[in-house]
Amino acid sequence: MDWGEIFGPSAIVVLLSTAVAFAMPTALAAVGETVAERAGVLNLGLEGMLLGGALASFLVAYYLGSVALGTLAGIAIGIGLGALMAFLSVTLRTEQIINGIAIVLLAQGLTAFVFEKLFGGEEQPTVAGIPDLEVPLLADIPGVGPVLFEQNALFYIAFALVIVVWIVLVRTRFGLSVSAVGESPAAADAAAVSVARTRWLALLICGGMAGMGGAVLVLGQLNLFEAGVSGGRGWIAIALVIFGRWNPPLVLGGALLFGFTDALQIRVQAVSGGSASTVPTEIFGALPYVVTLAVMVTATVVAGRDAQPAALGVPFRKGVGA
Repeated sequence: MDWGEIFGPSAIVVLLSTAVAFAMPTALAAVGETVAERAGVLNLGLEGMLLGGALASFLVAYYLGSVALGTLAGIAIGIGLGALMAFLSVTLRTEQIINGIAIVLLAQGLTAFVFEKLFGGEEQPTVAGIPDLEVPLLADIPGVGPVLFEQNALFYIAFALVIVVWIVLVRTRFGLSVSAVGESPAAADAAAVSVARTRWLALLICGGMAGMGGAVLVLGQLNLFEAGVSGGRGWIAIALVIFGRWNPPLVLGGALLFGFTDALQIRVQAVSGGSASTVPTEIFGALPYVVTLAVMVTATVVAGRDAQPAALGVPFRKGVGA
């Protein structure tokens, strides 16, 4: 295998450009999960929200021919599933882990059923790709320009959203409320912060970002939908929150690592002969998940869980405990 085809001067630019694009769906879901967990809710339904957003965005874009409406549909479905999670976990105070797994199973079954009913037996349906946009002047920066400033519009919107949510978490009153209800909901309640409303809003943000992640995946990258198209990105996003110590910039860094290993395994597989390679393709496909989980486990062992919100996963009952 010629490594120059992977890490050569021209090849590395393509590899890095693909990597940052691949990172965006996972980054959106992971930063959204960071908001929910910092508010004290463990949302294991993230994979289902990604899947639901992916199917909704694909169907709207396919039938209406509008990427913008498709993206909004993906966000709407994600918010809807976030509301379901909030109703079960915050309003009814039922077990958060079970709620999340139930949402994933619901989404997996429902998206596969709907897609099969609509397109079963037909040729694989696709939607038109989104052209890349060159940012004037910035795209001309050597090395960095082609990587970051020659992407499609959904990439820029997704990246901007991640930055906005990060700023909201660290610079606004709402962000302080989120941290308060995640650390000590009883103290937050005593300070006139509505724990239920804050957690509801956090889960709606989480669901909306995961739904947009699904839209970015199918409309901005793959241009198609298939059963299980999220490929475990929701579970990886949850792991990245732990890896990033519930800190949005570090979580984003973890998503970029996942995107890089994903792009790398695809390029290595292509250069080594693809299905004709002597190395099973499943090993290449597993590489991003193995690397990401290994880094996450290492970070957890080294740093422990000292950054974890104290009330994570604990339902709040007014007047009972902290």
